[in-house]
Amino acid sequence: MKRLIAVIVSAFLLLSFAGCGASTNTNGVPDPDKIVPKRGVLVENLENSGYEITEHTSVEGSDLAIDRIVAQKGDKCIDIVYGLSSDDAKVIFELYCGLYPDDYYILAQNGNYVYCVSDKTTFRKAGFTTTANVGEQYING
Repeated sequence: MKRLIAVIVSAFLLLSFAGCGASTNTNGVPDPDKIVPKRGVLVENLENSGYEITEHTSVEGSDLAIDRIVAQKGDKCIDIVYGLSSDDAKVIFELYCGLYPDDYYILAQNGNYVYCVSDKTTFRKAGFTTTANVGEQYING
């Protein structure tokens, strides 16, 4: 009986840790590069879901040259910036806090990414699988 319990506990622990590895580094810390969908994947996912995609190289209030994707479908949208340095990500995140004061599902600086997503459906369709974060984020709903 003790052996059966040990096997069940071991299996549970193995399954628990296996799920964590998908979005974390070897130390169990969330890894933004595994959490945030790659640019091409995000664009393809949202185009296939009927979102209109626009690309931008700036954000109002900043003179930084950035890689920004805005995808919209009706009142649903995502506004995400890729390839930022940690200092630039902080600057862009502060600007996004002003651009999107309350109207969002998630507003985040996750490592070197900054994004604002209007709703859970868009978040999922974009390719995110977790709200795990290394940085600062606000979640409504």
